[in-house]
Amino acid sequence: MEQPHDYYERERERKPSRVTISAPKWLLSSTVTQSQPLLFFPDELIREILLRLPARSVFRLRRVCSSWKTLIFSSQFAKDHLQRSTTGDPSLSGPRVAYYHSCHYGFGDFSLRSLVENPSKPTEVVLFEERRNYKVIGSCNGLLCLLFDVDGINTFVRLCNPCTGLLTPPSVECGDFLSVCGFGYDHVNDRYKFVGIVNHMGEYITRIYTFCSNPSNRAIQEIPFNSIMGDDKGVFVPGTATLNWIRRHAILGCLVFSLDLVKETFSEFSLPLSDPDDKIFFVPRLCELRNCLAYCYNHEKTHWFMWIMKEYGVPKSWTKLAIIPSLPRLTDYHLRPLYTWGNNILVAVASTSRKVIRGNNIHVGVASTSRIVLYNLDNGSFEFPVLKPTPSIGLSVFIYHESLVSPPYPGLPNSSSQIQLIKR
Repeated sequence: MEQPHDYYERERERKPSRVTISAPKWLLSSTVTQSQPLLFFPDELIREILLRLPARSVFRLRRVCSSWKTLIFSSQFAKDHLQRSTTGDPSLSGPRVAYYHSCHYGFGDFSLRSLVENPSKPTEVVLFEERRNYKVIGSCNGLLCLLFDVDGINTFVRLCNPCTGLLTPPSVECGDFLSVCGFGYDHVNDRYKFVGIVNHMGEYITRIYTFCSNPSNRAIQEIPFNSIMGDDKGVFVPGTATLNWIRRHAILGCLVFSLDLVKETFSEFSLPLSDPDDKIFFVPRLCELRNCLAYCYNHEKTHWFMWIMKEYGVPKSWTKLAIIPSLPRLTDYHLRPLYTWGNNILVAVASTSRKVIRGNNIHVGVASTSRIVLYNLDNGSFEFPVLKPTPSIGLSVFIYHESLVSPPYPGLPNSSSQIQLIKR
């Protein structure tokens, strides 16, 4: 039986038949008359239409015909689509929340838009069937950087695009890997890079791995991992090609420790100045909000202060973004800002509390809870969105925007049929 896309390909080679247009004259362009034939859309127009559709919808359209598939899988089209979707309506880029929990081997994601627009309606959590103990290191341009070990010693890194299902083979080996690491994009050289500290024959070495047609693996200036505070995963700031950590300094206090992925060199700059009488509880955190570096810390266990750096690397541009009061019924907990959507800030919250379990004997243990919370900047209210099924999230949460970007790897096919990260 003739397939639709075969018919379409053959019809493009024929002379278009004359079509009588019966639409009212006021609906027709001034350059089109009722006696003119209706032609096929030019390729340029088709491209412009596809650029305005969400990535997930465009990816489904790859099956229309071979020319559409070639266009959709082209790297330039993927870059143009990503640029248009992330700078325009955020809903077009399908922002999603990816999470993992190393203790429960959980790995999945859910829609951020659904969660924000309908917090009282359960948001579906999509679980990945892959059973490896994956850790999500970071996200960039729709790609997730996944870390896993096969025997407790040898560690591998893979890149995954959850929207298209493309997943690179586990060929980037990191050996005996330590927790301080990061993933980001060098936009100057169009390279995705993973940075990590490895133990090589008893010596700690900082290595940078480049994902491209000719992958590289080389040692760079050492990260002072013993002084890294808070999250050991570097925060990537789009457009700056930098990974950022908080470093404890003996004289200057806490500083931002920044790695330039283009030059592969380090620099430092100060955090927002706080009142000397402030008592900062819990470890302060860096994050990325509104494509800027952001900073969060707990003050006196009563409020969380959030700052945003409007001009990267310029300490004077630190600006207070929000003051969030402590959550009701929670005293000791960690908070991680994730995303701003309109007047809402999405945060991940993880807390520990003592729990009494009654049975034949009374046992006092420690229970850990985690959830996603929405804070409204206008009225100071909290929303507690419902996730179904309820996952164990913790603070290992990352925002990614759905894209058509393919993970760079030599020999990676243009079809996800062989290496798809299957969802259930």
